[in-house]
Order: sequence, then C-alpha cells, then structure tokens
Amino acid sequence: MPKGIFDHKKYPNMGFQKGNTLCLGIKRGHLSEEHKQKLKNAKLKNPNRYWAGKKRPPFSEETKNKISLAHKGEKNYRWIKDRSKLVRRNRSDPDFIQWRKNVFIRDEYKCKICGESNKYVQAHHILSWREYPELRYEINNGITLCLAHHPRKRAEEKRLAPILKKLVSVSKE
Repeated sequence: MPKGIFDHKKYPNMGFQKGNTLCLGIKRGHLSEEHKQKLKNAKLKNPNRYWAGKKRPPFSEETKNKISLAHKGEKNYRWIKDRSKLVRRNRSDPDFIQWRKNVFIRDEYKCKICGESNKYVQAHHILSWREYPELRYEINNGITLCLAHHPRKRAEEKRLAPILKKLVSVSKE
C-alpha cells in the first residue's frame, strides 16, 4: 500500500472512470473467453450470487412454512429457557421513582462528571440493576449523569464503576 497522497496525474487510468469495471481495474473486453466462462459457471453454482442486485421471486407457501417452523420455540435465537430469571425494570414502581428522586436531590439535578445542569440528566445505577438486586434502591448506588456521560455499553459501565463510586463518596462528605 503506498503511503501519502495518490498522484492522479502519474496514473491517469486508475480509479473510477468511465469504461472501467469496479473492483477489477480492467477495462471491458480484456477478459479471455476461458475466464468469462469460469465467471459464468461460478455464478450458476452460487445461487446467492445469481440474485445479487435482482429482486428474488416470492417464496412459496410451503417454503414459508418450513422457514417458520425452523425458527419457532427453542430453535429461535432469542429463546430463554428459564423465564423465572427474567426480571424487567418497572420504571413506574414507587420504590424506583423514590430512589430516582433521592439521587437527583442529593446531586442537585446536575451531572456529577461535568457539573452541567440541564433537563436531560438521568439517574444511573453504578452497580448493575440486574446483577445487584440488593442494591437496586440504595441511594449510594446511584449517580446523576447527563446524556453525554451516561455509559452506553455494559463493558463501559463496568469500567467506569469504580470512578463513579468515588464521585458518589466525595459528594456524601
């Protein structure tokens, strides 16, 4: 791979130009008959390649039923074997509403990282709501964050947990 800026004057026939085929870098008409035949055979062997860029005809009712049966019940990728462990967060739960309100009051409705006060602050559980059920409504397990600083991924939450804990402990004193 060359480094630096590509010199179009030095290589006038390279790039996306009229008459060039994409990705091949070869002008039309430069393929041997043998190579053309190999490409044609490859397209016929792979049906997905045949339909590339074309609208596939609709499936028959029999095929639709087979696909449906192949994805039902335990065969489905989203299947949950033991639904008793599935716990949903109820944001209208009075305990959750009180916890959220107490966290906001303690942090004065400001993001603890940037100190900005705006209408888009959120109460965030420092230690996961799902993994630590005993700390769900513990005020010291909550922190007020703005949308910009609210972790978006589980890995990011775990990485930031010790830092957020320190911020909460500083605000208690």
